Amino acid sequence: MSGEWNRLNRQLERERKVRRTRIRIGIGAAVLVVLMAVVFSVARWISDSDNTISEVLLPETETELYSETDDIEETESGSRAGSTQTAETEMVSVDYDELSAQIEEILSDESISGDWSVYLKNLDTSESLLINDESMYAASLIKLFVMQSCYEYLDDLVANYCSIHNTNEDAALSTIKDRIYTMIVYSRNESYNELVRLHSSTGSFTSGCRLVNSFIVECGYSATGIYSTLHPSDSSYETTGEGINHTTTKDCGDLLEAIYYRTCVSEEASEEMLSYLLQQETTTKIPAGIPDGISVANKTGETDEESHDAAIVFGEKTDYILCVMSTGVDVMGAGNAGNIIKSISALVYEFLN
Repeated sequence: MSGEWNRLNRQLERERKVRRTRIRIGIGAAVLVVLMAVVFSVARWISDSDNTISEVLLPETETELYSETDDIEETESGSRAGSTQTAETEMVSVDYDELSAQIEEILSDESISGDWSVYLKNLDTSESLLINDESMYAASLIKLFVMQSCYEYLDDLVANYCSIHNTNEDAALSTIKDRIYTMIVYSRNESYNELVRLHSSTGSFTSGCRLVNSFIVECGYSATGIYSTLHPSDSSYETTGEGINHTTTKDCGDLLEAIYYRTCVSEEASEEMLSYLLQQETTTKIPAGIPDGISVANKTGETDEESHDAAIVFGEKTDYILCVMSTGVDVMGAGNAGNIIKSISALVYEFLN
């Protein structure tokens, strides 16, 4: 009997242990569920908080990134040297018919003589206007095309200079770059004459002219040609006998546009050419009609009967190219052609900015 009793007690004890184990497991499971619920709630609260913070900071962050991107694009393109334009500026709406009419009204004044040509290209929209697409004596505007040709054939010019002057390449390159600089910035005629000669291995001006003309044709400047030296200068007059140096506002504008977009010969060459134009010493025409603080890269040309200017204007809101040529004009009197170009420049800037 006692043996049976002991067996029952051991069985009851085992059953109590099983019940206690099950209770502990149940309690543990319940606690785990509670802990998981707490963790989930905390995680959700943190996530909601982060979203709230992001919603508060996002507009400012986007603005900062947009501004930084805009600065990078302007720096890399170079297209806005000296410009204060930003991507947030609204596009300027321009009535080109009205602008053209007002330019022609300026040129119709009785005090203004001669023939005039005006080319305008909005570099932000590619819209343009052209008044009287006429080829005229280029004067010093021809130096723009010689500058481009010098960079295209720079290695040949260096080799020719070394051969003609019996010097080394570094000295030759330094001299050639100096001649390009003085030809553009100070419009020195003798620099132009010498650079044209250096296109020829023999130093012949007429041979150099023909090589430059071939390059001009290859570039697609359909109404531009170079045939003679420029004066006053130290050189004697030379000509190929095939005509006069001539160009159009459109050809000049196309060359300046290539410089603006850094596609004129190469990016490095374009940068150098632009830097020379930005240092232009003669600023009494197109730049004189532009507000202070606005960068203008230009090249002028004038004789007793011609007055020209071709420029890239880095406007406050709009970058553009403006080229004005005139022939048979009064360059000194009441109808001073330089002042007319200045007036046209001021009008165009007002319309585009």
